Amino acid sequence: MSTEADLPPLYTTPAFRSGPAPRLSILVPTYDRDIRPLATELLDDMAALPDPAAVELLVLIDGNPNLTGQEAVLNLATARDLAAGLAPSPRNLGRAEARNTLARLARGEVVLFLDADGLPDAPGFVARALAAAADPQAVVCGGRTGQRLDPPPRDSLLFHTHSQKREWIPAAERNRDPEGNFLSANFQVGRELFLATPFDESFRGWGWEDTEWALRIGRVAPMRHIDNSVTHMEYHSDAGWLGRLDRSVENYRRLYRLHPEAVRRHRIFPLIKALAPVSGWALPKWLLLKLALWTALPPALRLQLAKLRQALTYGTILKG
Repeated sequence: MSTEADLPPLYTTPAFRSGPAPRLSILVPTYDRDIRPLATELLDDMAALPDPAAVELLVLIDGNPNLTGQEAVLNLATARDLAAGLAPSPRNLGRAEARNTLARLARGEVVLFLDADGLPDAPGFVARALAAAADPQAVVCGGRTGQRLDPPPRDSLLFHTHSQKREWIPAAERNRDPEGNFLSANFQVGRELFLATPFDESFRGWGWEDTEWALRIGRVAPMRHIDNSVTHMEYHSDAGWLGRLDRSVENYRRLYRLHPEAVRRHRIFPLIKALAPVSGWALPKWLLLKLALWTALPPALRLQLAKLRQALTYGTILKG
Protein backbone atom coordinates (compact mmCIF):
# COMPACT_ATOMS: atom_id res chain seq x y z
CA MET A 1 0.00 0.00 0.00
CA SER A 2 1.18 3.53 -0.75
CA THR A 3 2.69 5.75 1.96
CA GLU A 4 1.14 8.85 3.51
CA ALA A 5 3.25 10.99 1.20
CA ASP A 6 1.54 9.34 -1.78
CA LEU A 7 -1.97 10.37 -0.75
CA PRO A 8 -3.64 12.80 -3.15
CA PRO A 9 -4.77 16.23 -1.98
CA LEU A 10 -8.18 16.29 -0.34
CA TYR A 11 -10.42 19.31 -0.82
CA THR A 12 -13.21 19.42 1.75
CA THR A 13 -16.31 21.33 2.82
CA PRO A 14 -16.50 23.43 6.03
CA ALA A 15 -18.66 20.74 7.65
CA PHE A 16 -15.95 18.17 6.97
CA ARG A 17 -13.24 20.36 8.49
CA SER A 18 -15.17 21.43 11.58
CA GLY A 19 -17.48 18.53 12.32
CA PRO A 20 -16.92 15.38 14.38
CA ALA A 21 -15.72 12.14 12.85
CA PRO A 22 -18.75 10.48 11.23
CA ARG A 23 -20.12 7.04 11.79
CA LEU A 24 -20.12 6.24 8.05
CA SER A 25 -17.89 7.32 5.16
CA ILE A 26 -19.28 6.84 1.64
CA LEU A 27 -16.36 6.34 -0.74
CA VAL A 28 -16.65 6.62 -4.52
CA PRO A 29 -13.69 6.29 -6.92
CA THR A 30 -14.19 7.42 -10.50
CA TYR A 31 -12.04 7.61 -13.60
CA ASP A 32 -14.29 8.99 -16.32
CA ARG A 33 -17.79 8.85 -14.82
CA ASP A 34 -19.45 12.15 -13.90
CA ILE A 35 -20.09 11.72 -10.19
CA ARG A 36 -22.65 14.51 -9.88
CA PRO A 37 -25.84 12.45 -10.44
CA LEU A 38 -24.86 9.90 -7.78
CA ALA A 39 -23.53 12.55 -5.38
CA THR A 40 -26.73 14.58 -5.65
CA GLU A 41 -28.87 11.63 -4.58
CA LEU A 42 -26.49 10.67 -1.78
CA LEU A 43 -26.39 14.24 -0.47
CA ASP A 44 -30.20 14.37 -0.56
CA ASP A 45 -30.27 11.23 1.57
CA MET A 46 -27.64 12.63 3.95
CA ALA A 47 -29.58 15.87 4.43
CA ALA A 48 -32.69 13.90 5.36
CA LEU A 49 -30.96 12.07 8.23
CA PRO A 50 -31.79 13.03 11.83
CA ASP A 51 -28.05 13.65 12.23
CA PRO A 52 -26.47 14.50 8.86
CA ALA A 53 -23.05 14.76 10.53
CA ALA A 54 -23.14 10.96 10.96
CA VAL A 55 -22.10 10.53 7.32
CA GLU A 56 -19.47 11.97 4.98
CA LEU A 57 -19.03 11.59 1.23
CA LEU A 58 -15.58 11.27 -0.34
CA VAL A 59 -14.90 11.11 -4.08
CA LEU A 60 -11.56 10.22 -5.70
CA ILE A 61 -10.82 11.15 -9.31
CA ASP A 62 -8.42 8.45 -10.44
CA GLY A 63 -5.78 10.28 -12.42
CA ASN A 64 -7.97 11.73 -15.15
CA PRO A 65 -7.47 15.49 -15.69
CA ASN A 66 -10.12 15.44 -18.44
CA LEU A 67 -12.91 14.70 -15.95
CA THR A 68 -13.94 18.23 -15.03
CA GLY A 69 -16.77 19.87 -13.11
CA GLN A 70 -16.61 17.44 -10.21
CA GLU A 71 -15.93 20.23 -7.71
CA ALA A 72 -19.68 20.87 -7.97
CA VAL A 73 -20.04 18.05 -5.44
CA LEU A 74 -18.33 20.22 -2.84
CA ASN A 75 -20.52 23.18 -3.73
CA LEU A 76 -23.68 21.09 -3.34
CA ALA A 77 -22.51 19.74 0.01
CA THR A 78 -21.41 23.16 1.30
CA ALA A 79 -24.82 24.66 0.46
CA ARG A 80 -26.45 22.03 2.68
CA ASP A 81 -23.79 22.07 5.42
CA LEU A 82 -22.77 18.47 4.72
CA ALA A 83 -19.37 16.81 5.06
CA ALA A 84 -17.77 15.97 1.72
CA GLY A 85 -14.36 15.74 0.15
CA LEU A 86 -12.87 15.55 -3.34
CA ALA A 87 -9.46 13.94 -3.94
CA PRO A 88 -8.04 14.36 -7.47
CA SER A 89 -5.21 11.85 -7.78
CA PRO A 90 -2.33 13.05 -10.00
CA ARG A 91 -1.80 9.48 -11.23
CA ASN A 92 -4.01 6.57 -12.13
CA LEU A 93 -4.19 4.28 -9.12
CA GLY A 94 -6.35 1.50 -10.48
CA ARG A 95 -9.32 -0.24 -8.93
CA ALA A 96 -7.57 -1.69 -5.87
CA GLU A 97 -5.30 1.19 -4.87
CA ALA A 98 -8.03 3.78 -5.42
CA ARG A 99 -10.27 2.07 -2.88
CA ASN A 100 -7.42 1.62 -0.41
CA THR A 101 -6.54 5.29 -0.75
CA LEU A 102 -10.11 6.42 -0.13
CA ALA A 103 -10.26 4.33 3.04
CA ARG A 104 -7.11 6.01 4.31
CA LEU A 105 -8.57 9.45 3.61
CA ALA A 106 -11.86 8.62 5.35
CA ARG A 107 -12.72 9.45 8.95
CA GLY A 108 -15.72 7.18 9.50
CA GLU A 109 -15.78 4.10 11.68
CA VAL A 110 -17.40 2.23 8.78
CA VAL A 111 -16.64 2.75 5.08
CA LEU A 112 -19.19 2.18 2.32
CA PHE A 113 -17.73 1.67 -1.16
CA LEU A 114 -19.84 2.49 -4.20
CA ASP A 115 -19.01 2.38 -7.90
CA ALA A 116 -19.42 5.68 -9.71
CA ASP A 117 -21.78 4.18 -12.30
CA GLY A 118 -24.49 3.29 -9.78
CA LEU A 119 -27.59 5.05 -8.45
CA PRO A 120 -29.57 4.02 -5.34
CA ASP A 121 -32.71 2.09 -6.14
CA ALA A 122 -34.81 3.90 -3.54
CA PRO A 123 -34.68 7.00 -1.32
CA GLY A 124 -33.34 6.30 2.16
CA PHE A 125 -30.34 4.39 0.84
CA VAL A 126 -27.93 6.20 3.17
CA ALA A 127 -30.19 5.74 6.21
CA ARG A 128 -30.35 2.00 5.57
CA ALA A 129 -26.56 1.84 5.12
CA LEU A 130 -26.11 3.75 8.37
CA ALA A 131 -28.36 1.29 10.18
CA ALA A 132 -26.34 -1.59 8.74
CA ALA A 133 -23.14 -0.01 10.08
CA ALA A 134 -23.98 -1.09 13.63
CA ASP A 135 -21.36 -3.86 13.51
CA PRO A 136 -18.03 -2.62 12.11
CA GLN A 137 -16.61 -6.14 12.34
CA ALA A 138 -18.93 -7.45 9.62
CA VAL A 139 -18.97 -7.00 5.86
CA VAL A 140 -22.40 -5.92 4.61
CA CYS A 141 -23.25 -6.06 0.91
CA GLY A 142 -26.18 -4.03 -0.39
CA GLY A 143 -26.56 -5.60 -3.82
CA ARG A 144 -26.90 -4.36 -7.38
CA THR A 145 -29.81 -4.39 -9.83
CA GLY A 146 -30.93 -2.96 -13.15
CA GLN A 147 -34.16 -1.44 -11.83
CA ARG A 148 -33.48 2.11 -13.07
CA LEU A 149 -31.72 1.17 -16.28
CA ASP A 150 -33.41 1.58 -19.66
CA PRO A 151 -33.42 -1.48 -21.96
CA PRO A 152 -29.93 -2.02 -23.37
CA PRO A 153 -28.94 -1.47 -26.99
CA ARG A 154 -28.91 -4.50 -29.23
CA ASP A 155 -25.11 -4.64 -29.18
CA SER A 156 -24.92 -4.56 -25.36
CA LEU A 157 -26.88 -7.63 -24.30
CA LEU A 158 -24.17 -10.02 -23.12
CA PHE A 159 -23.19 -8.30 -19.86
CA HIS A 160 -26.83 -7.33 -19.28
CA THR A 161 -27.90 -10.97 -19.56
CA HIS A 162 -25.02 -12.08 -17.34
CA SER A 163 -25.99 -9.48 -14.71
CA GLN A 164 -29.63 -10.57 -14.71
CA LYS A 165 -28.55 -14.14 -14.02
CA ARG A 166 -25.64 -13.69 -11.63
CA GLU A 167 -25.66 -10.20 -10.07
CA TRP A 168 -29.17 -8.75 -9.95
CA ILE A 169 -30.46 -11.15 -7.30
CA PRO A 170 -32.13 -10.55 -3.90
CA ALA A 171 -30.28 -10.75 -0.61
CA ALA A 172 -31.91 -14.02 0.41
CA GLU A 173 -30.39 -15.72 -2.61
CA ARG A 174 -27.04 -13.96 -2.26
CA ASN A 175 -26.77 -15.09 1.37
CA ARG A 176 -26.70 -18.73 0.27
CA ASP A 177 -23.10 -18.06 -0.83
CA PRO A 178 -22.06 -14.73 0.71
CA GLU A 179 -18.47 -14.67 -0.51
CA GLY A 180 -19.29 -16.09 -3.92
CA ASN A 181 -21.88 -13.35 -4.48
CA PHE A 182 -19.67 -10.50 -3.29
CA LEU A 183 -19.57 -7.40 -5.50
CA SER A 184 -17.36 -4.42 -4.75
CA ALA A 185 -19.92 -2.05 -6.30
CA ASN A 186 -21.84 -1.66 -3.02
CA PHE A 187 -20.41 -2.95 0.25
CA GLN A 188 -19.46 -1.65 3.67
CA VAL A 189 -17.04 -2.73 6.36
CA GLY A 190 -15.30 -1.31 9.43
CA ARG A 191 -12.54 1.07 8.35
CA GLU A 192 -9.90 -0.41 10.67
CA LEU A 193 -10.78 -3.92 9.53
CA PHE A 194 -10.50 -2.87 5.91
CA LEU A 195 -7.16 -1.11 6.41
CA ALA A 196 -5.83 -4.26 8.07
CA THR A 197 -7.07 -6.30 5.08
CA PRO A 198 -6.94 -3.97 2.05
CA PHE A 199 -7.38 -4.79 -1.60
CA ASP A 200 -4.34 -6.44 -3.17
CA GLU A 201 -2.77 -3.71 -5.30
CA SER A 202 -0.84 -6.20 -7.41
CA PHE A 203 -4.12 -6.80 -9.27
CA ARG A 204 -3.97 -4.34 -12.15
CA GLY A 205 -6.55 -3.58 -14.77
CA TRP A 206 -10.01 -5.12 -14.67
CA GLY A 207 -11.24 -8.11 -12.77
CA TRP A 208 -10.92 -10.46 -9.81
CA GLU A 209 -9.44 -8.12 -7.19
CA ASP A 210 -12.82 -8.05 -5.44
CA THR A 211 -13.12 -11.85 -5.50
CA GLU A 212 -9.66 -12.16 -3.98
CA TRP A 213 -10.51 -9.65 -1.24
CA ALA A 214 -13.72 -11.49 -0.39
CA LEU A 215 -11.78 -14.73 0.06
CA ARG A 216 -9.30 -13.07 2.44
CA ILE A 217 -11.80 -11.05 4.45
CA GLY A 218 -13.97 -14.14 4.83
CA ARG A 219 -11.28 -15.65 7.05
CA VAL A 220 -11.54 -12.86 9.63
CA ALA A 221 -15.03 -11.38 9.35
CA PRO A 222 -18.61 -12.53 8.70
CA MET A 223 -20.27 -11.39 5.49
CA ARG A 224 -23.96 -10.84 4.98
CA HIS A 225 -26.13 -9.43 2.22
CA ILE A 226 -29.04 -7.02 2.60
CA ASP A 227 -31.49 -5.45 0.17
CA ASN A 228 -30.12 -1.92 -0.12
CA SER A 229 -29.28 -2.00 -3.78
CA VAL A 230 -27.99 0.32 -6.45
CA THR A 231 -28.69 0.15 -10.16
CA HIS A 232 -25.73 -0.29 -12.47
CA MET A 233 -26.36 2.67 -14.80
CA GLU A 234 -23.94 1.72 -17.55
CA TYR A 235 -24.10 -0.51 -20.58
CA HIS A 236 -21.12 -2.57 -21.67
CA SER A 237 -20.96 -3.25 -25.38
CA ASP A 238 -20.69 -6.93 -26.20
CA ALA A 239 -17.31 -6.49 -27.87
CA GLY A 240 -16.05 -4.31 -25.03
CA TRP A 241 -17.08 -6.80 -22.34
CA LEU A 242 -15.49 -9.73 -24.18
CA GLY A 243 -12.32 -7.67 -24.48
CA ARG A 244 -12.34 -7.08 -20.73
CA LEU A 245 -12.64 -10.81 -20.12
CA ASP A 246 -9.64 -11.39 -22.37
CA ARG A 247 -7.59 -8.79 -20.52
CA SER A 248 -8.49 -10.23 -17.12
CA VAL A 249 -6.54 -13.46 -17.68
CA GLU A 250 -3.46 -12.38 -15.71
CA ASN A 251 -5.59 -11.32 -12.76
CA TYR A 252 -7.35 -14.69 -12.83
CA ARG A 253 -3.98 -16.41 -12.98
CA ARG A 254 -2.93 -14.48 -9.88
CA LEU A 255 -6.18 -15.38 -8.14
CA TYR A 256 -5.55 -19.05 -8.92
CA ARG A 257 -2.02 -18.91 -7.50
CA LEU A 258 -3.22 -17.22 -4.31
CA HIS A 259 -6.39 -19.28 -3.77
CA PRO A 260 -6.18 -22.48 -5.84
CA GLU A 261 -8.77 -24.44 -3.90
CA ALA A 262 -11.33 -21.63 -4.08
CA VAL A 263 -10.80 -21.18 -7.83
CA ARG A 264 -11.23 -24.91 -8.40
CA ARG A 265 -14.73 -24.51 -6.95
CA HIS A 266 -15.70 -21.87 -9.53
CA ARG A 267 -18.50 -22.94 -11.85
CA ILE A 268 -16.31 -22.28 -14.85
CA PHE A 269 -13.24 -24.16 -13.64
CA PRO A 270 -14.15 -27.67 -14.90
CA LEU A 271 -14.55 -26.16 -18.35
CA ILE A 272 -11.25 -24.29 -18.02
CA LYS A 273 -9.54 -27.56 -17.08
CA ALA A 274 -11.13 -29.47 -19.96
CA LEU A 275 -10.18 -26.84 -22.53
CA ALA A 276 -6.68 -26.09 -21.21
CA PRO A 277 -4.91 -28.37 -23.74
CA VAL A 278 -6.33 -26.31 -26.64
CA SER A 279 -6.28 -22.91 -24.95
CA GLY A 280 -3.62 -21.66 -27.33
CA TRP A 281 -5.63 -22.40 -30.45
CA ALA A 282 -6.61 -19.19 -32.20
CA LEU A 283 -9.30 -20.54 -34.53
CA PRO A 284 -11.78 -21.73 -31.83
CA LYS A 285 -11.43 -18.38 -30.01
CA TRP A 286 -12.08 -16.48 -33.22
CA LEU A 287 -15.11 -18.61 -34.09
CA LEU A 288 -16.59 -18.32 -30.60
CA LEU A 289 -16.04 -14.57 -30.68
CA LYS A 290 -17.95 -14.24 -33.94
CA LEU A 291 -20.81 -16.41 -32.65
CA ALA A 292 -21.01 -14.59 -29.31
CA LEU A 293 -21.27 -11.26 -31.17
CA TRP A 294 -23.87 -12.51 -33.66
CA THR A 295 -26.98 -10.59 -32.60
CA ALA A 296 -29.29 -12.91 -34.55
CA LEU A 297 -28.76 -15.56 -31.88
CA PRO A 298 -30.69 -15.47 -28.56
CA PRO A 299 -28.79 -13.53 -25.87
CA ALA A 300 -28.78 -16.51 -23.49
CA LEU A 301 -27.11 -18.71 -26.11
CA ARG A 302 -24.62 -15.98 -26.98
CA LEU A 303 -23.74 -15.68 -23.28
CA GLN A 304 -23.06 -19.42 -23.11
CA LEU A 305 -20.77 -19.10 -26.11
CA ALA A 306 -19.01 -16.15 -24.47
CA LYS A 307 -18.47 -18.20 -21.31
CA LEU A 308 -17.10 -21.07 -23.38
CA ARG A 309 -14.66 -18.65 -24.98
CA GLN A 310 -13.75 -17.25 -21.56
CA ALA A 311 -12.95 -20.76 -20.32
CA LEU A 312 -10.84 -21.41 -23.42
CA THR A 313 -8.94 -18.16 -22.88
CA TYR A 314 -8.47 -18.80 -19.15
CA GLY A 315 -7.03 -22.25 -19.83
CA THR A 316 -3.59 -20.68 -20.03
CA ILE A 317 -3.55 -20.28 -16.22
CA LEU A 318 -2.99 -24.04 -15.93
CA LYS A 319 0.13 -23.88 -18.08
CA GLY A 320 2.28 -22.03 -15.58
